[in-house]
Amino acid sequence: MKHIKFLLIAAVFLTGCAALQQTNMDWIPIGPEFPPTKAKDIEIVEGRDDVKRPYGNLGLLRIKNLQPNRESLLMAIEKGKKFAASKGADAIQIGQYNSAAEGVTEPQVTLFIYAIKYVDNLTEADQKAIEDFKVLGAIQ
Repeated sequence: MKHIKFLLIAAVFLTGCAALQQTNMDWIPIGPEFPPTKAKDIEIVEGRDDVKRPYGNLGLLRIKNLQPNRESLLMAIEKGKKFAASKGADAIQIGQYNSAAEGVTEPQVTLFIYAIKYVDNLTEADQKAIEDFKVLGAIQ
């Protein structure tokens, strides 16, 4: 019985932690979703001028309330890559806002991650997803 209580308490605690972590992420879709890609294959670009292939934006991922240290930011970028890959992205462009610029005592960072889909090698299914998105966008 003690083991069951312990497991139940642990499960509730872990579920709460997972929910808290997800609340700091916002996803704003801009384009259609595509079949998932692999996070390890996601290219990181610094700016739009660094993208050398035709592309479209799939959406904007915002990850808020990060500690301004290397470990937290790297973990958030990996989380962003995985999320972008789940939407079918080929690359991400990263920006940030650091509240230290406002002189706050406990600064936090917000990452802005644009999910990018290259459009020079789309499959028929990808083309259909784009057309469907256009139609749905027109009627919403």
